[in-house]
Amino acid sequence: MNAGVGMGFGYNVAIEKLAEELAVPQDRFDQAEKRYKDLGEFLHRDESKVRDYDPDVYIQGSFALGTPIKPTSKDEDYDLDIVVSFRSLTKARISQAELRALLRAELKAYRDARGIKNEVGESRRCCTLIYADGAQFHMDVLPAVPNEANMRVVLSSYLADQALAEGAIAITDSDKTSTYRVITDDWPRSNPRGFAAWFKSKQIEQLNERRRAFLDAQGKVTASVEDVPVFRVRTPLQSAIMILKRHRDEWFAEQDPDLKVISVILTTLSTHAYAGEARVSDAIAKILRDMHLEIKERNGVSWIANPTDPSENFADRWEEFTERRESFFKWLEAARTDFGAVQRFSDTNIVLNELSRNLGSTLVEGARSRVAASAGSRAASAAPAAAAGASAPGLVFGGEDRRPTEPKGFG
Repeated sequence: MNAGVGMGFGYNVAIEKLAEELAVPQDRFDQAEKRYKDLGEFLHRDESKVRDYDPDVYIQGSFALGTPIKPTSKDEDYDLDIVVSFRSLTKARISQAELRALLRAELKAYRDARGIKNEVGESRRCCTLIYADGAQFHMDVLPAVPNEANMRVVLSSYLADQALAEGAIAITDSDKTSTYRVITDDWPRSNPRGFAAWFKSKQIEQLNERRRAFLDAQGKVTASVEDVPVFRVRTPLQSAIMILKRHRDEWFAEQDPDLKVISVILTTLSTHAYAGEARVSDAIAKILRDMHLEIKERNGVSWIANPTDPSENFADRWEEFTERRESFFKWLEAARTDFGAVQRFSDTNIVLNELSRNLGSTLVEGARSRVAASAGSRAASAAPAAAAGASAPGLVFGGEDRRPTEPKGFG
């Protein structure tokens, strides 16, 4: 069943404008790009203590995927996740603690050189730089060394595509006390570049269509679509994830913020469920209907596999903290209910009024202003409301029982 059949035109317009309003302005992406490239240049300067280790600096996380959302207030920061992979170092030459100390010393020098007032922070895996120049950025910098050979062995054992190993890294984790300060092959693994490549592959048709439009608008008719970064355009999948992130944030703010579904789970399950829908509203419908299907069970444990490392379970904390798992399914049911309740409405203002309680009034009022500024949306608001009485096949979830609180059958 096509999840979008029977959707009201006003609902489609409202969802598109919500995505536009949530999107991080391009100048923020430009700032983010400038930040990490500047750090890369600094680590390669003549006086650098790590220059000979060939540091490769690149962005990961939501900015790399093109799915960050605006903070709800000016008091919140954008999370900018950076990897510094030392390509000329190996696990056989250095401990995790020594690698962290090397990077931390250089970040302190960078802080002094750039006049950053805040001290260099540290967490279990990252060092942190907090800018105080009004940019609303804090940069989590992850030290790493290459780990492709090890990752190929892992992928081979799962009969998975070994091409996913390209760009795999080994990272530091100060909580791993038995291995953190000794030279060992036993380092935590990660593969943000592989994840970004997987994410891109799952939406390639819509992504390239928007890349071509971007190049046409820029007058670059001879450029390749591959030259356009993912964050320069916004696909239905990216927009759907952004809207669901905000719904998650608002819902858990009213419940227990400590149980909030982590973004990598939301993004991974959404990407698995997405099937190339060209409209954001259709993408949301398909994702909410099917996102639970990639929650498997391994030996009685809920498992959301890292698509680039099948041995890693993104839901690893669900076993110890069962309330996290329960909260995921409660949130999913709430999202299905909230979006399903308004999807057949033709009056955009009614849709926005109803979604205000679920997405926040500031976001909704911004979207309403965008609707008012669009001639097409004015026509949508004046459209007959008859579509609100459309037949049952228009429902996002049809008439079937999809109770997300029932775990059996999800695998």
